[in-house]
Amino acid sequence: MASRLSAVFTEAERTNWLKAWMAVDIAKSGLEQFVDNEAKTLHTNIYNTIWSSSQGAATCIGCHTANLLKCPTQGVCKKRGAHGICPSMHYNAAKQPRPCPANVCTKVHDEIVNQHAYSNPSWTNTSAQQWAKHPWEIAKAYFPPDGYVGKTSVQDTDFNGIISFMMNCNQIHNKFSFTIAIGKCKPPCLLTKARDIGRTVRHSPQCKVTDLDLQEIFTTLTSLLSDQTYLAHDVTAQEAVRKLAELEKDTLKITTEEMIHLLEAAQDTLNKVEHIADKADKALDEMKMHLEQCKKGLNAHTDRCKQKLDEHTAKCTNALDEHVSKTVDSTYEQSCKELIEGMKKLYNDKLYYVTVSPFDDSSGEKLRDVYMPPKILEMCKEIKTFKKTEKQVNTYKGVFLTDNTVNPRIFIQGEAGSGKTTFLAKLALDWCEGVHGSSASDNSKIIFADFDALQRYEYVFHITLRNSKNQCDVYTMIKEQIIDRIYSAKDREKAYELVSEIMKHQRCLVLLDGLDEWTGPEDLPTLVVVHNKCVMLITTRPWKLAEGKVKHSDIHALLQLEGINKPFELSKIILSRLVDKEELEIKYTAFTLYVKKQKLEELLSSPMMLSAIVCAYADGIEIKGSKCEVYILLVESLFKKANSCTRTFQQPPFSFFKGTEYIQPNLEPLNRLAEMAFHLLFVNDKENSIMFRITELEKFKIYEYKDFALKSGILSAQQTASALRSSSSFMFIHLSIQEFLAAYHIASNANLIDGSISIYLNRHPKAYLDISQVFIFLCGLDVSCAEKLSSMMDERDALYTYYRSSSHERLNEIILAGLREANANGYSNIALKLSHFNFDNNNIIDLHKIWKNNAANAIVLKVDIDDRKLLENPRISPGNDECASQITFDLHSCLELARLELSGRCILGKDSASVGTLEFPVCIILNIADPTQCTELPPVLPSIEYIELTSVTCSCTWLRSLLSMMLTQNCNMDCYLHECHLTACGEGEVNTSYTTGHIWLYVRQNKSISVSLNDDTGLWEILHGLSIKSLSLDEFDNSGCRVNHEKSFSQTIASLSKLETLDIKMDELTPCVWEALRGLNIKSLTLSSRKWGELHAESLTQSQSSLKRLGTLGIGVDEDSPGLWKALHGMNIKSLNLGGWEGEGLRINHSQSLSQSLSSLMRLQKLDIHVAEDSTGLWEAFYGLNINKLRVFCKGRVKYKESLYHLLQSLTRLETLSIDADEACPGLWEALKGLSVKSLTIKGSHKDFELNHTKSLSQSLSSLTQLETLDMKVYKHSTGLLEAIHTLNIKTLSLTLCWIQWTDLRTESLSKSLSSLTQLETLDVSVYADSSCPWKALHGLHIKSLRLSLSHDGDCKDLQAESLYQSLASLTQLETLSIELHPDSCGLWRGIHCLNIKRLSLKSKGWGGLHKELMSLSLSSLTQLDTLCIEMQCDNPGLWEAVHGLNIKHLSLSGLWIHTGIDVTHTVTLSKTLSSLTQLETLSIDVEHESPGLWEALHGLNIKSLSLNGVFEGSGIDVKHAKTFSQSLSSLTQLETLTLHVHTYIALQVPQSLKYLNIYYDTMLPSELRELVDSLATCTHTIESKLEFGCASSIDPPERIPVQEYIPFQQELAARKNVAMKRFRIYELPDSAGYAMSVRDIGDVDDAASDFLEDDVYKTFAKYIEYYMINRISILIEISPGSIS
Repeated sequence: MASRLSAVFTEAERTNWLKAWMAVDIAKSGLEQFVDNEAKTLHTNIYNTIWSSSQGAATCIGCHTANLLKCPTQGVCKKRGAHGICPSMHYNAAKQPRPCPANVCTKVHDEIVNQHAYSNPSWTNTSAQQWAKHPWEIAKAYFPPDGYVGKTSVQDTDFNGIISFMMNCNQIHNKFSFTIAIGKCKPPCLLTKARDIGRTVRHSPQCKVTDLDLQEIFTTLTSLLSDQTYLAHDVTAQEAVRKLAELEKDTLKITTEEMIHLLEAAQDTLNKVEHIADKADKALDEMKMHLEQCKKGLNAHTDRCKQKLDEHTAKCTNALDEHVSKTVDSTYEQSCKELIEGMKKLYNDKLYYVTVSPFDDSSGEKLRDVYMPPKILEMCKEIKTFKKTEKQVNTYKGVFLTDNTVNPRIFIQGEAGSGKTTFLAKLALDWCEGVHGSSASDNSKIIFADFDALQRYEYVFHITLRNSKNQCDVYTMIKEQIIDRIYSAKDREKAYELVSEIMKHQRCLVLLDGLDEWTGPEDLPTLVVVHNKCVMLITTRPWKLAEGKVKHSDIHALLQLEGINKPFELSKIILSRLVDKEELEIKYTAFTLYVKKQKLEELLSSPMMLSAIVCAYADGIEIKGSKCEVYILLVESLFKKANSCTRTFQQPPFSFFKGTEYIQPNLEPLNRLAEMAFHLLFVNDKENSIMFRITELEKFKIYEYKDFALKSGILSAQQTASALRSSSSFMFIHLSIQEFLAAYHIASNANLIDGSISIYLNRHPKAYLDISQVFIFLCGLDVSCAEKLSSMMDERDALYTYYRSSSHERLNEIILAGLREANANGYSNIALKLSHFNFDNNNIIDLHKIWKNNAANAIVLKVDIDDRKLLENPRISPGNDECASQITFDLHSCLELARLELSGRCILGKDSASVGTLEFPVCIILNIADPTQCTELPPVLPSIEYIELTSVTCSCTWLRSLLSMMLTQNCNMDCYLHECHLTACGEGEVNTSYTTGHIWLYVRQNKSISVSLNDDTGLWEILHGLSIKSLSLDEFDNSGCRVNHEKSFSQTIASLSKLETLDIKMDELTPCVWEALRGLNIKSLTLSSRKWGELHAESLTQSQSSLKRLGTLGIGVDEDSPGLWKALHGMNIKSLNLGGWEGEGLRINHSQSLSQSLSSLMRLQKLDIHVAEDSTGLWEAFYGLNINKLRVFCKGRVKYKESLYHLLQSLTRLETLSIDADEACPGLWEALKGLSVKSLTIKGSHKDFELNHTKSLSQSLSSLTQLETLDMKVYKHSTGLLEAIHTLNIKTLSLTLCWIQWTDLRTESLSKSLSSLTQLETLDVSVYADSSCPWKALHGLHIKSLRLSLSHDGDCKDLQAESLYQSLASLTQLETLSIELHPDSCGLWRGIHCLNIKRLSLKSKGWGGLHKELMSLSLSSLTQLDTLCIEMQCDNPGLWEAVHGLNIKHLSLSGLWIHTGIDVTHTVTLSKTLSSLTQLETLSIDVEHESPGLWEALHGLNIKSLSLNGVFEGSGIDVKHAKTFSQSLSSLTQLETLTLHVHTYIALQVPQSLKYLNIYYDTMLPSELRELVDSLATCTHTIESKLEFGCASSIDPPERIPVQEYIPFQQELAARKNVAMKRFRIYELPDSAGYAMSVRDIGDVDDAASDFLEDDVYKTFAKYIEYYMINRISILIEISPGSIS
């Protein structure tokens, strides 16, 4: 239905008004596309400007607009007074002014202002959180200030907003032929007039427009839309012009629906107009009336049409069905036959001939005559990657089927020029031939000869993806590339429908060539669901799949095309087309010798390289294995076609330019083409990088060389049709040619690497893989540029921490190819960067050259070698004749190596004890010297985390050294041994050899090793004599280990002199175990066995009496026995752990015997009970014990809750209670009522937790009146536990929240519980999450201390940063914040921004430099920060830079785990940072390994207090650089307090400012004590010194000195005039009870000084001395000047 505007109003001027209204609406639609494009361009330009200055593509979504505006901002803020509140913008803590943590949003703000014509954007319209992703959000800053907050696109923005954007944005001004009128004094421009028209029409109180005004409106809007600079060429703008012309002439057809929309919009606007004239009321009434008429008419018309349509349909159906049944079958079959014939003709025209010579386009030959089948290998899917197999695919069936199942989507990957396109062309031609196959001249008669496999596909559609730019639908591609070339325009619609039906119902094969050259809106071309009978075969370069955008679930089969199967046969075929027949054999023989001499075999695998090399050879040109050399020949041959002038280079810019004749005369077009090739690949959008328009030719001044480029063939062109006009699209003849030219441009302009290429690499995480061919070419052109680029590529690759990422393997191949290209071009001393190494039989010689320059920075080293003749016929790079008899890897320089994997019988682990090394082609050198003999050697493999050895040959001493090194690192590492061949040839060992089983060794901090094994062969020899403190033995499947070599086991256990903890799990404890236990010096023993017979109990009784230092005992057994409990009787243990086998819990049947034994344990303080089920008499067995700590883990439900209740009430000294339960257990909670415990832990999964359980637990918790600390672990099914803590009077709460989906309701519930804890001071929250975090629940708490730890899966590490920030900002009383964070947790850095905390503790396993700027911004924003504590394993320069310049007073640096310190390796950066901390007063460092650089970093600091604690193995700092250390101490001129824990005595040169000295020596001679006091007496002021030391000359082994030898010195000190002796205390072992040290004082004791604060440094010292049972002396003296006399 059509409507007329004149039918709405009775007055002409009101009809004019409605026309004007519609004219504005039409004009808006005509401007929408133009404005939307400009908004996107503005967005892109702003971010490109920012990224180019910051050298990184950073974004931020965490800033509010308010954060970026100062308060007050004119026109935005409504702040009253200097201290008033701003209700309009900065109205809460989250919206206060602050810089952007990522330093992005602030720059975007500045760019928006710069682009604004008046420098006054409308900030209230726009949200900074949306800037990064939504260009329209930035555009809104140029709108009028009100009414546009909710507008998200150009379509829902009104005409006034669009015109305002065009007027206010400077960027758009050059898109118009007229000058934009700025300010009121200038005459109005078309935009000003258009804006006024919009306002006049929409706010007209009379609803009238005169004829003259209406004509002016049409003129203005038409003129604007027809502006010659841009809009005159815009399709949508010109469509609007056409509609305006028809509207002006009253010929525009308006549908009823459009009329309804127009009237409703006009009516809504008029209703909002204030002061509307009375006469306009009539207009409103008339509009309402006409609106109702339109709606009624539309409904009536719809009903009539529906009725007629139904009647007509009924009449036609029968007739149509009859007709269709007669004709459709024959028509469909005939149409299908015509389509197939047309496709075959098309393929034969397009694919039948190929160019043999890349130097001569006219040298076309039949594809079948020169075709050689490719070498295609299967790829198998592994975890997160695909691995190449050795299984070759030789049939089409092998391509399409896996286990006789059709693969819907198959990928073939191969490098540039490897033959992917030719393979698909040959496949299409084979399909055309049918089941009878090809002619006899075809060279693929054996391989890929199963043509019947192709004929199961009735249709094969061959698509070139580079020709389908910005298209995603495969059906559309088929229409444009195949159907449009077969059918004429009038027949195409029917053909389209035919193809759609075919793809629905018949088997089709779709060949998609060149995924890597395709630019589409999705990651893959797609088929609609109904086309499910189609199989897609897709070719691509490997980088496209390696970048990770194509999901593994979309890859049903992956094949690797590695070039030609028989390259020399193809070489002969091509030669036969180039030389005379009688010369062929001679030429071919000479050619093969030439290839081998120049080492060109690898290049011949590529058909394109092969044809170039063969043709060049036929022309008398010999190549030396350089791809660059081949490509410059290709370019020269192309240039020759366009310009036959010749000239050679006097000084060629690159070596392979020498001898060329057609390059120098055409150097300018070459340079222009190279510049364009580079910009297309690295600067342009991806969709315009392969195919481009004439504007690119003009931009890079190629237009004047267009004919030359097209004539030479280096560029090709094709016509593309559009709705308005046809135009040409251009592309390089081959992508590899474009990549070669781009590399040439980079080599000529090295600055591009730090500029455009750096920006390109930041586009997406794996962009560095896209540029593999460019990089390889660059290696041949300018290796110094390539070295710099390789460093940037490797830096990005190293961000992928998953060791099996295919990206690492891909970069390994790329860098290796680059090395070979550089060698082929005569470069030496090549320093390409690589950190992940994968060595195999095929690459080890060349890759090892790269390793030599990268060993110090290598992160992963994988060597898999099984070829003993590896070096007899080495695969050496072209141009390099180096040969080696053995490949060695010296691990001493591998400071960053985290993962070491060695596999193969050909690998030898070599040390000083190794023999027979010449038979092994690969040696891994690891000579770990005795640290007591070689003090200056750096640590070996300080960063190692994982070692895997499979079938490797090595000596036991080599493996022992390896484990010794791992123990020394004092951090977590894993070592796996699989069938390694061990030789025992160390000193005193019998020369034997044996093969290990599968042994897994888990090395943990504090010298702990857990062993899982299936065969103990070789294990005990490896462990013999190591400095292990804790040893755990188990089997792989937790069934318990078996000792087959009993003698070796006993000898090894006895040799572990430092062993403190031993945990053995066996099916059955054999006599050798009990024998090995006797006389050990261990403190903790855990024994687990399925059954404890009386024999075991007897053996335990005999063994335990010999374990003099045993303090902790653990027993694991299914069922108890009286003998077992009897064996425990009277033991001197402090801690007892009773559990079951395999975590099932202990079944106690002899509770009376247990009770008697427990009552005899007089020193017992801590008891752990893990019971399988509640039984009669169970709890009574534990009545009345004097323990202060109890942990109960109940596998099942508590049946006898009254007994448990009475038990807990009987433990009168109990202070700490821990309860674990697999199931929700109300009986367990009821037993808690009324206890006097101060600390309670509730853990376990608590399955089947119900709502009524919350009340029971809540009542029990409320009754614990002495409770101060509560620790709870909560799962998603036990969130009711959180409600139970409501209103408790606890001071400290620890919550571990595991995998809970934090809905608003759950978060609110947690918030209420936390808010009710009015006495809470300290909160510890550990969150395990994959999608959400409960940060909102922390809002508004009155806590003083908060610790946060986040363990995440997926992207949760940055989740809800804004929520975290708001909650932390609301904690007004927070003083201390501790965060354990992931290195990449941007969200946590944003969260701490601008907090008012005084103390901050940061803990992380790694400190990547990725977010150092964000880290620095956040730390510098903490203006109240007084103390900073950092816990880490190894330092990082980015961390020190982030701390630089802070105003903190106290800094503490310690290790990641308890009793560990930091390894400082970046001492220069640390020194600069410490010097920048001008307010620093106190510095505390836990030192893992000292170094001169560490001491130099302390030099000249203005600190008042310094604490240096040695933590390596618990001993003091082993100062090997005493001179540097002493010089640094003396330079601290403001130092007042010094606390030191050192291993042995060193002469100190203390500063004159020192007042207090606390120094602890592990060992000290009497003479050294005198020397120390004498040196302190030289100070010019009084020093108070606390001196404590071990009475020994050596600790390990102990060489004790009797305390009596020190007593004379006490008398000497007491006699000195200027020495005030406040204490001389002796600690001796043992005391009279035989348990603890006795303590006695010599002389008088100053009571005021008798109690002193035991700091952490002192505790470490005291624990270390007690462990070795060394007597010690504590002296407290005050020394005045001149006390020597």
